[in-house]
Amino acid sequence: MASDSLRERKKRRAYLAAAQAAVRLVAERGMQAVRVEDICERADISRSTFFRYFDSKESCFIIGLHHGRLDAVLAALRARPAAEDPFTALCNAFLDVTADWRRHREITRLEARIRAEVPAVQARSSAEYISWENALAAALEERCAALGESARSLDPRLVAGIVLCAVRLATERWLEEGADRSPAEKYQEAFAAIRTVVQHGSHNPSASA
Repeated sequence: MASDSLRERKKRRAYLAAAQAAVRLVAERGMQAVRVEDICERADISRSTFFRYFDSKESCFIIGLHHGRLDAVLAALRARPAAEDPFTALCNAFLDVTADWRRHREITRLEARIRAEVPAVQARSSAEYISWENALAAALEERCAALGESARSLDPRLVAGIVLCAVRLATERWLEEGADRSPAEKYQEAFAAIRTVVQHGSHNPSASA
């Protein structure tokens, strides 16, 4: 059992070393100038080990960018008061993690730039988005079950997808405006817009005129 645990820890270290190396190399050189061999050399792993964990340098890069971030949102979501409805709890969880915005700012800028430049990164990033949606939906399903009848009509997957879309658009606006302050204000604006649509049928009061 101890040897299995040691083996798993070694695998995890190699996996993270490669993912982190990919992020650093792309930040230094750009995606086009980075080869799988460069990542392997920086992470001190073999090419065969690399392809045991990743199918491409793009997937390795995206995994490195997102390492720990989904876990942080899930932890914040589970820490929200039990009485909060799923939508409010997830919105507040994203607001809670913006406390670390300075630490993630350059990573967020890097992802936006490389996504715009490299279609393969955009595709892999979209796949990661689905992983986030699935994980958040599962956590919201637990919250819905705990709330009982009052939350039974909610679709956890829909709530997760809507909130993630709002976060993505708010993050884009935050970057466009220089990212020189917390993105919390942009998140709050996006979440408020969703509430308006849900409650009144349209964010634009004149839309039905």
